[in-house]
Amino acid sequence: DSVMVTGSRISNEDLDGTPAISITKQGDYLLQKITLINDTRSEEGRKQEIYATIEKILSKTGGNYQLLSVESYSAVLNKNNYKVDLSKDTGRPDVRRVTLYIRASITGNTEDGESLVSRLRMFARDSVKIGRTEIEVEKNTALVMNKPERYRYEVIAAISEDAKKISTGLGAGCEIKLSRLDSRIEWGRASATELLLYIPYSMEISGCTGAPK
Repeated sequence: DSVMVTGSRISNEDLDGTPAISITKQGDYLLQKITLINDTRSEEGRKQEIYATIEKILSKTGGNYQLLSVESYSAVLNKNNYKVDLSKDTGRPDVRRVTLYIRASITGNTEDGESLVSRLRMFARDSVKIGRTEIEVEKNTALVMNKPERYRYEVIAAISEDAKKISTGLGAGCEIKLSRLDSRIEWGRASATELLLYIPYSMEISGCTGAPK
């Protein structure tokens, strides 16, 4: 039902492999992946310092951000369920860690996308760390869109309109055949907060006999 896209915007090379017609839509929210790591001497101390750091993050989220469990990026943490399972470091048995997401909803002008990403990353980096807890901030901020298939008929309408214009421009008698319109929607990241949505259709043109109208 949801797609999560990491990395930068779609490259020119990738664009060469997409159909001519696509639409651009704003995503629903950003996800910043963070990992809390602690190497305090005692096992109990490691747990308490990580949980205290999570509490500090939760206290600063306000209405702007939500903290999510990595097990499901829709599982919102709060003061009642923030003591999530911690993992051992495979290389150091005296280290505990946990990976979480910070989520920011996208509601404003898409021109503010880079600023929204910057503020989200700053929030993650500047979070208060308790004891020997450290916070690693993932390099890429993911973009999530819920149910991209809801835009299917908007994409198909754009393809149909393009076919009509081509037919008119090429002249009388042109027959245009569109195929693969039953394919699922595909996507690439168009900007910090937008996805490029398209259907990998193909077009065949035949029978053009007259001059353009």
